[in-house]
Amino acid sequence: MELEIIFTIIAIVVPIIGAFLSLLLKKWTAVRDIFGVSTIGISAISAVIVFGLFDGTPISETFNWLSWSTTVVETGFYLDPLSVLMGIIVSILSMLIAFFSLEYMGEDKHKPRYWFFMQLFVGGMLLLVFAYDMIFLFLGWELVGLCSCFLIGHHYMKKGEEGEKAAKSGIKALIMTGIGDVGLLAFLAWVYVQTGDVLIGDTIFNEPAGGIIMSLLLVLAPVTKSAQFPLQSWLSSGDTVDIDAMQGPTTVSALIHAATMVKAGIYLVARFSPIWNVEVFYYILMVVAGISAVLAAIGALTSTDLKRVLAYSTISQLSYMFLAFTIRDAEGHGLFAGQMHLLSHSIFKALLFLSAGAIIHSIAEERDMKKMGGLRKDLPWIYGFMMAGALGLIGLPILTNGGFSKELIITAAYSAGTPGSIFIFVIAVLTAFITALYATRMFLMIFHGENRGAKVHKPKYIMRITLGILAVLVVVTGFLIEGPLHNLFSGHADSYVLINPDTFEAVPFLCALGAIILGVGLAFLLYGKGQTEVSFIENNKVLKACRTFVANGYYIDHLYNLIIIKPIFWIGEQLSFLKTGKINWNMLLGSAVAITAIVVLVMVMV
Repeated sequence: MELEIIFTIIAIVVPIIGAFLSLLLKKWTAVRDIFGVSTIGISAISAVIVFGLFDGTPISETFNWLSWSTTVVETGFYLDPLSVLMGIIVSILSMLIAFFSLEYMGEDKHKPRYWFFMQLFVGGMLLLVFAYDMIFLFLGWELVGLCSCFLIGHHYMKKGEEGEKAAKSGIKALIMTGIGDVGLLAFLAWVYVQTGDVLIGDTIFNEPAGGIIMSLLLVLAPVTKSAQFPLQSWLSSGDTVDIDAMQGPTTVSALIHAATMVKAGIYLVARFSPIWNVEVFYYILMVVAGISAVLAAIGALTSTDLKRVLAYSTISQLSYMFLAFTIRDAEGHGLFAGQMHLLSHSIFKALLFLSAGAIIHSIAEERDMKKMGGLRKDLPWIYGFMMAGALGLIGLPILTNGGFSKELIITAAYSAGTPGSIFIFVIAVLTAFITALYATRMFLMIFHGENRGAKVHKPKYIMRITLGILAVLVVVTGFLIEGPLHNLFSGHADSYVLINPDTFEAVPFLCALGAIILGVGLAFLLYGKGQTEVSFIENNKVLKACRTFVANGYYIDHLYNLIIIKPIFWIGEQLSFLKTGKINWNMLLGSAVAITAIVVLVMVMV
């Protein structure tokens, strides 16, 4: 067995085993907390070793998992540039978030449950990333979804509306992402029927039969997991709805947005990109991602909830990655650009969410930016760290990783000359403008102007150290994108070049830079003096109605409630006569329905 595979197994297994062992440490609070960070830390060290040993040549290790008659089901682990990069992103950022949690979750009464699901979350995501077969991939996919449900609903035991919202939010995330789970499971079943193989390799990628069906089934998974329109409301539902993933602790939000959960959908698209050779699929994904990018950016521009601004931002940036993947140039520039933006976004979004967590923690759990203002004086360290994250999100050229990766996407779209590439270019530049506008607005409303009533106590050193490390990574990893990471993904061993004159395109660079300057300048004009409202919007009925429309999450949840939830409850009331009051009979009836559904599905597939 290759040494890289051994450390890969360690990275996956240690946090999963640690999750169950941490339950035995319930009475020893300090030991349990350190143990929780340590297991994820071991996983991070293992991932770094794998990254250091890996030379770009794919490595796989398989073994028989199940066998009957003449059928053998193989499983294993697979290393290539994509999985190795994802492994290091997931483990290192999760370790930093866990370290941050030592202070942020210090007074929480339910930390045993928190640490259990935190470690299981990390292990499940790594299993998904490194899986060489569809069974392990789906198991990791489901672990991630289950853990997100419980972590989002972590505060369900709080009294009153706060606990009720947390519980509903966790269930909502599980149900909505479950739509994608059904699509992924159907896709995997279809692939097995067509190929007789569960390994993710040439057999699947070269299988032409059912290409359209496989693509349409598989697209459900990333659209739901990565919260794309119209299934984005589990991640960010609008200020007035307020039932979404933002009900979880801010450290959980950072984990979901930066290292796990929503990144699973992006990984799935990149991993199965060889099979997605159907024209209609790319058009569907392109349109969905384009709509999501703009609508989510507008949502971030109108929201006053700090965490929800960042949540909308995540949806928009994930759309950026999907758009990059739909650029089908022969050299694969779009695919590479999307993967690099995944790296950049993971780091600066972890920094932004943890900075938000430090702010919220410092002002008595307040999330409304209208009640902040002037915090630059009281939280100078957080001011500097969050500025680094905001500049990464805006995509400041040269100095931040977001600047490098966004430039790659915009340049790839401009140069590709493929169907839809001009649409991608326009959407990417437009989104860059709105991103610069809402990111600067957020920063000004929090730190500039006068304090609007927030009482501040400064965070301690654990939070500052974590944010400082992430701020450095926002700058350093940009140079890795331009050089070493490009060489790793391309298989070349070229010398390091900061700006390659052979690939530099002036037009897309100037368009992106112009969009950023325009967005930042407009934000200073509208919010530079600490304003929380824009007068011409307040005085215009149409614009005010539009803002209300966005604040209600585009009424997506209201629509789902009308056409899905209420009819289901009505049907349940009509079938109430089937209730026996005896659990054995209910279980028997449910089992019969499930078995019938499985038999019908198998008959259709065969």
